[in-house]
Amino acid sequence: MWGVVMNGVFKERWIEILKILLNSTQPMTIREMETKLNVSNRTIRNDLDEIDIYLKENKYGSIVRKPRVGVWIEIDHSRENELRKMFNEIDNYGGAFLPEERQRYILKELLKCEKPITMEKFAEKLYVSRITILKDINKIEDDIKKYNLSILRKQNHGVEIIGSENDFRKLATEVFKEDRDKFSRESLNFIRELLLEAERQMDFFFTDEAMSSLIFHISISVERVKQSKSIKLDCEKKDEIKSHREYSIAKRIAEKLESEFLVCIPEDEICYITMHILGSKIQRDYRYDDERLLSILDKDVVKLSMEIIELIGSILSVDLSNDKALLTGLALHLEPTVNRLKYDLVIKNPLLPEIKKNYPSIFGASWASSVLFEKYYGYKVNEDEIGYIAIHIGAALERQKINTKAIIVCSSGVGTSQLVSVRLGKALPDLDIVDVISVHEVGNIENKNFDIVISTVPFEYSLKPVIQISPFVEERDIEEIKKWIKNIEGIRKPYKKILDDALGMFFSPSLIFPKLNLKTREEVINVLGDYMLKYGYIEPAFLDEVFEREKITSTAIGKGVAIPHGNQRYVKRPVIALAILEKPVQWGESTVDLVFMLALKEESRFNIKKFFSKFYEILGDEEVLNDIRKLSSSEEIYGYLSRR
Repeated sequence: MWGVVMNGVFKERWIEILKILLNSTQPMTIREMETKLNVSNRTIRNDLDEIDIYLKENKYGSIVRKPRVGVWIEIDHSRENELRKMFNEIDNYGGAFLPEERQRYILKELLKCEKPITMEKFAEKLYVSRITILKDINKIEDDIKKYNLSILRKQNHGVEIIGSENDFRKLATEVFKEDRDKFSRESLNFIRELLLEAERQMDFFFTDEAMSSLIFHISISVERVKQSKSIKLDCEKKDEIKSHREYSIAKRIAEKLESEFLVCIPEDEICYITMHILGSKIQRDYRYDDERLLSILDKDVVKLSMEIIELIGSILSVDLSNDKALLTGLALHLEPTVNRLKYDLVIKNPLLPEIKKNYPSIFGASWASSVLFEKYYGYKVNEDEIGYIAIHIGAALERQKINTKAIIVCSSGVGTSQLVSVRLGKALPDLDIVDVISVHEVGNIENKNFDIVISTVPFEYSLKPVIQISPFVEERDIEEIKKWIKNIEGIRKPYKKILDDALGMFFSPSLIFPKLNLKTREEVINVLGDYMLKYGYIEPAFLDEVFEREKITSTAIGKGVAIPHGNQRYVKRPVIALAILEKPVQWGESTVDLVFMLALKEESRFNIKKFFSKFYEILGDEEVLNDIRKLSSSEEIYGYLSRR
């Protein structure tokens, strides 16, 4: 940190946190620090972790956190003055940055400024050469291209970000989402109160995540209007937005913003606020199993939800059709989702990396629902939205989980049997104990609904497995029962082949490419696409669709796998091309070495469902994925996939 500031490891906020803790006479709560610093709870927690590591490594002391009490610093008082002296040195120095931190600082300044900033000013501020700043600007321009923005350079005038106002705000949202020091605490609190008042006028509530996002978008709107940088919407879109009752809410919000911040909010900005209200994740004051809720939701959204549930259920080979909580929860989620897609609004899913890592099969199966969004609305859906659908499906699968049922047999009286029951219940939450009986009752248990018998005495029972354990339930007993639970759960899941004849038609040895030495996502897509074109499977426009989809969102789904795909209207014959790369390539924010390019048609719907039901088993099985990586010829891989 400041002790090694010349090496660039520096965050000004860390110093502010330490000043707060050192000057406080009592523990500080995270919420109090959040208010003082205008940053998120998670940011402060991460900063405290980093500060604690530094303090301990340099023997200054440590950060102490105690639930329901707060945070404080235990410092070596003989070195406290040394720390405070460093604060002053850092404040006077202005800070040295790592390249990434320097570029982040420059980008934030360009987003905040009202007029161009010269490279000389950046060089002077950051204590680096003009050439270094030029390199930083070039790197920033590469990064912001995905937002359709660029950097304008004018001799003796400075540099500034140019592009559409809508794209500019998307970038600003991403950059400032954690560090909201651009806005005063009073401004943010005022906007929060406006939204709380709006909630009281509507029959739904914003989630915490949605509330935070709305506050931020409205704050950006106010700042940009002050700079005469307003959103511009076409008349048709404005008329459509104004037809929603949320427009009147946004209008009242705008009137109060005008009074508080002394600005004039144009009609386009009111529509922009309306769009974000419509696109917010909301939770209504209803139970998810209340079927009456479905009657007040958009009928097309409910129908879309039902089709998504049917499609993903068939892919995963589970029946989700009777899960009312799934249908209601998914439909509630998809109403604002459709609005986000309609108005080109971006939502980030903070759980996406964990979903991809831990539930690749569910995430991959949920990707199949993207064709339904195109079918109903003509929108392309991104991976963040797919991740939220996967969460709903995962919760439904958890609800379907059936625990192993057991009967306990004891001969030592009620006390012992109850002791055994309690110990097993605590150690094995996946075990349901349906009855506790004595040995002489064994002859009467034929009709009981159970999977195993757990007994503290030896006896034979031909109808179900018997596991003999100690009356004291020792560790080896627990491990033995766990093995049986695992076996029984395995039996419940029917064995499925990786591929069958119906799926063999989608693969061809001529479109399986092992050991490809390519360096970028674009090269992989072009190589696979060229061969698919060559053999007459797709039309040229298919590749344009694939690249367009990748531009919107990465199709990497975890475990080193990507599934690029295009619109079915450009598919002549359904096929799947497979590339196994010698070295992983960057694919969005992930790295990938197995690429399945999917060109499928809905008219082959039955076969496609069967394919996906097997395909996503492959994605969840690292052993199978690694086997594919090891095989050296197209014929071997095709044979491996199709021989079962």
